[in-house]
Amino acid sequence: MGKLQEFSIYFTNNSDVFMPGQWITGEVIVDLNGEMKMRSVTLEFQGKGQVGWKETERVGEGEDAHEEEEHYKADETYFKQEITVFGRAKGESGDNPTLDAGRHALPFQHQLPAQGLPTSFEGDHGYIRYSVRAKIDKPWKFDHTTKRAFTVLDIVDLNQNPSATTPLTGQKSKTLCCLCCASGPIELQVQAARSAYCPGESIIIGGSLENNSSSEITKVTAKFKQDVVFHAHHPQQKTRHVTKILGDVDGSGCEEGGSVDLNITLPVPAIPPSSLRSCSIIDLSYTLDVSAHFGGAHTSLDLTFPILIGSIPLRSIYPVAPAFPPPSVASGFDPAYPPPNPGAYPPPNPGAVYPPPTGPDAAYPPATGAPFVPPGDGVAPPIMPPAEGSPNLPPPAYMQSVFGANNIRDDDDNEYTRGTLDYAPKYPYYDWSQHPQV
Repeated sequence: MGKLQEFSIYFTNNSDVFMPGQWITGEVIVDLNGEMKMRSVTLEFQGKGQVGWKETERVGEGEDAHEEEEHYKADETYFKQEITVFGRAKGESGDNPTLDAGRHALPFQHQLPAQGLPTSFEGDHGYIRYSVRAKIDKPWKFDHTTKRAFTVLDIVDLNQNPSATTPLTGQKSKTLCCLCCASGPIELQVQAARSAYCPGESIIIGGSLENNSSSEITKVTAKFKQDVVFHAHHPQQKTRHVTKILGDVDGSGCEEGGSVDLNITLPVPAIPPSSLRSCSIIDLSYTLDVSAHFGGAHTSLDLTFPILIGSIPLRSIYPVAPAFPPPSVASGFDPAYPPPNPGAYPPPNPGAVYPPPTGPDAAYPPATGAPFVPPGDGVAPPIMPPAEGSPNLPPPAYMQSVFGANNIRDDDDNEYTRGTLDYAPKYPYYDWSQHPQV
């Protein structure tokens, strides 16, 4: 490993979920078993979206026909900024400093842009990802890098959408034909109290099914789906669709001439809000599909409804504060923090200050510095601003995405890049289990 024993990024209080405009604070840990000469230790904060996939296409005709692999892709940058926490900033002259042997905690802070940041998302053919990369810039030698991702949430308040409280209602009929005979109609009627939800809530599906046919209805299914469209711009405009089932519940069917009332519950897992505002290369939406299935070769009778997913729930449904699970249960925090070795993290230093600005675009407080708040012992998530007019609504827990972690190594990384490279975004999650609806 050489001189460098540890090169890590820690966020204050292990809070790695942020809203646009918030400050990100923490420390870069550099642990050396010998002094190291370097130009600087820098941090690069970046938010970017990227999509890409490969397709094999047949080109040419006749004997000249052959297959070629085409890579469709697009990307966009939401922000990118570098700050210096030790040594010389870019364009600054002078001798290269030396960092002594030992464990060094270099404090940092950076303010996110207040607008234009879509919610973090990891998909099959693209992502919206926010990360910070630290680099030890060594003159004439191999640079050291470490990386850590964090979640940015574009808060979607369902109370701001006039259609959020609109009930879902739908009805559809079907007549089954067998040879020359037609049976009576099959009537499927579906309803839900509203069309908008937050993670942790449940979609409660009611309605009825009347079977006036001579065939058995084997079951009624309800599926909650996520629909993602990835838009590539190079080498030409092209899209790719991916649909994933987030929940799938079977209800009872009925015999010929019978009927049944629907009572199906679909929980909403930890997922991002609809639409991914401020992103032009990934579209995100949700649907509820309810289907009656028949025996034999008959196709199912289907109803589909759009579902809006938000971050702040409807005050008309939950006017009283809900109960929440402890953060250690629901938040999915990085178990590597605090470090497993007690005492390995440097003790708090109340006198430490942030470094002064470095460069014309530095998003810092005044150059005199600001008091540094060292990482604490707790693992509480960051506080989400309460919905206006709803003082009884507490912040939710933050749950890792239902799809789990992805490897976030990208083209800017190499095999020597350190850090936490398995990452899952986190989303607001409400535990309404002890909170009755109005």
